[in-house]
Amino acid sequence: MRNTTVQNTPLAGRDIAPSGEIAVQFLSSADEFAVLAPQWNALHEQAAVASIFNSWIWQYHWWQVYGAQQSLRLLVALERGATVGILPLHIHTTRALGVPVRLLRFVGTGGDTNPDDLGPLLAPGREESAAAALAGAALRITQPDVYLFTDIDPESLFRHALLQAAAASGFAVMTGVAERISFVRLPATWEAFMKDLPSKRRSGIRCARAKLLATHPDARFFVWSDPARLDEAIERLAFLHRKRWQAAGREHSFASRAYMEFHRSLMHSLMRRGWLRLYCLEIDGELRAISYCYRMRNGVFCMQAGFDPDYGRVAPGAVLLGHAIEHAIAEGNDVFDFLRGQHMYKDQLGNGNRETSYVALFRPNARALAYRLRHIYVPAWKAQARRQPIPKIEW
Repeated sequence: MRNTTVQNTPLAGRDIAPSGEIAVQFLSSADEFAVLAPQWNALHEQAAVASIFNSWIWQYHWWQVYGAQQSLRLLVALERGATVGILPLHIHTTRALGVPVRLLRFVGTGGDTNPDDLGPLLAPGREESAAAALAGAALRITQPDVYLFTDIDPESLFRHALLQAAAASGFAVMTGVAERISFVRLPATWEAFMKDLPSKRRSGIRCARAKLLATHPDARFFVWSDPARLDEAIERLAFLHRKRWQAAGREHSFASRAYMEFHRSLMHSLMRRGWLRLYCLEIDGELRAISYCYRMRNGVFCMQAGFDPDYGRVAPGAVLLGHAIEHAIAEGNDVFDFLRGQHMYKDQLGNGNRETSYVALFRPNARALAYRLRHIYVPAWKAQARRQPIPKIEW
């Protein structure tokens, strides 16, 4: 990591001048990304607002798989030599209406992954000043046409810092809700959880378990714990996920080599860290349902799942979800979070909701205008012409 500070120099491959007491350092190589792990891990552990998605593990594995054609922009906020903030960004070139457009985005967004709860890591007690320094530094990166920060953690100060930094920039600004996410606030016991459910849902959980055991008495629930055979579980998860959604005629994840490579390497690292939860339901000697989750800071977060539709009559997915929530309660977790995606079961079980946000800033140039036309104005005009609701912006 370089240690020099260059006064009055725009962020273009060198460190930038201090902002107050905080200097922001600029790193741009994969080697520097790797070397940053100890500081990143320490800050992630200390930060009041942190998620699995802005951990070094997630971010570095994502960069290894998806970052080859991107330009890395890692911003590190330093106060008297101590790391007080880390903001991982990259520049991605796309096309809009035939025009090349350069986007500045969080590392982790793009490709075929969809993380939630992104944003910088900020040291306790220095959140406001570090967020302001990082936001100001990000907007001094001169190459992008569009500064697109999506899926910002609702508890992060970064959104407010970005809007403040953008106020005098002359950029056009858009901000709003990125995703609405359902979650379950977990009580102390499974019995209390069941008691709080509507009677129809409570009866459904009990009947589904009883029906499964009546027809398949050898069925068993467990959490995967064998790192040596983890690849077997990953392959089975991908198979069940694809089979389930193909049977429903829907698009599915685990469809690309990159997605498989990313999640395989990620899950191995998460298991070593103790953050992986693969909830499994075995029926007739085979895994018939798997739920792929993360556990961090007394919360369980659901990433993907799959079940065998050939066993649909005994509802293996629903039975597994009930067992997963019961296990999460027994571990002492406070939250079972469903992350993004609209599904009926989330609304039925969830007793809380939260929203991630986005901030988009557009330079006053033709490339940024082409991007706005393609992703914002044209979809809205088409929806108006068809008298349909204006669609959600798909960045």
